[in-house]
Amino acid sequence: MIYTTNWIERLQKDFRRVTRMRGAMPNEESVILLMGKTAMDKKSYLRQVPRIDLDRTLFPDE
Repeated sequence: MIYTTNWIERLQKDFRRVTRMRGAMPNEESVILLMGKTAMDKKSYLRQVPRIDLDRTLFPDE
C-alpha cells in the first residue's frame, strides 16, 4: 500500500487533467516537458517545509 499526501494527490490530478486535454503527444520528451511545466506552475507546492534545515539526512554535517 502506498501512502500519499494531499499535495501529491492534487499534483496527480493536475497531471491527469492536463494530459486529458491534449489528444496526442509527438514523443516522450514532450510529455515530460508538459508534466514539468504543470508542476512548476503550481504556487501552492512552493510553500516552505518547517524546520527542514534540521534534517540530518538531507543536510549532513561536513
